[in-house]
Amino acid sequence: MKSSLRAFYSIKSRFNLLTSPFISMWENAYFKDDKEDSAQTPVFIIGAPRTGSTILYQALTNAYQFAYIDNTACTWHRNLRFGLWLSQKKYGDNPHNNFKAEHGNTRKFGGHAPSECGGFWYRWLPKDRHFVDHHEITQKMVSEIRTEVLGASAYLRQPLLFKNLNAGQRLRLIHKAFPDAKIIFIRRDPRFVVRSILKARERTGVKPGDWWSIMPPNMSDLLSLSEYEMSAAQVYYVEKQIQQDLELFPDNQVWQLHNQELSESLMDELAGWMSVERRKDGELPTFMKDDLSTIPPTEKDSLEDAINRYPFDKDAFI
Repeated sequence: MKSSLRAFYSIKSRFNLLTSPFISMWENAYFKDDKEDSAQTPVFIIGAPRTGSTILYQALTNAYQFAYIDNTACTWHRNLRFGLWLSQKKYGDNPHNNFKAEHGNTRKFGGHAPSECGGFWYRWLPKDRHFVDHHEITQKMVSEIRTEVLGASAYLRQPLLFKNLNAGQRLRLIHKAFPDAKIIFIRRDPRFVVRSILKARERTGVKPGDWWSIMPPNMSDLLSLSEYEMSAAQVYYVEKQIQQDLELFPDNQVWQLHNQELSESLMDELAGWMSVERRKDGELPTFMKDDLSTIPPTEKDSLEDAINRYPFDKDAFI
């Protein structure tokens, strides 16, 4: 079954690649009146993996008037404006009502479920690393990304909300393309993040010494570490790079929050900060809270031993 699905998606991808130039011609004609100056500022959710970014993304896109890349639009990631147009024609303003994911992937949960859609960004960026430095950013790259994102926003009359955690290592590019972008940086107690990363590595069959998920700039230096320490180092250095590059943005464009804060009232605050209205019939999920008593003492000691090797901010801990 899995092999047949892979074959299907491979054929579909090749078809989309072949048709992309023709769709681009249609996009440029159809969206020619949707000017960048009528677009709304995009919003990016960033953070380390397993911090609650997916449920935050799902909550905001379901309950508030954001444009976002769903699985339907992501199928056409080489023509984002067309993909979002197609999704809008299919689903209108209906909420997606999906709060499920498999390590951020929602493809099996329906065409309207919000997608990370890494394929959109890989049109310009490498797949073997995530950090993008200033000297790697070209004007052509910036111009093409702006055309896609702002053109879609102008058509939909809504800000695009992105959740692709690689973006946290690409803030230099995001600042160049969207200096007015708003950034939501979500954090979680490192003990629970590392614990969740270790479980994800086990479930997905990642071998000791192999990498999983977001790559900080110094990833290659961390591969020789034990899995506990590698996971702790991953969280620390991913967040360190984010904190460094957030200095590119004015304070009023950045909202830092903790996983434990997630609630309906916080969602309303965030929506107000982004000037986004509530979506009709859009519901919010139940936000789960971390509880230290659920971690067995011996496991907690191992987690803390690995985490204490890095100077995490004290306010990250519950």
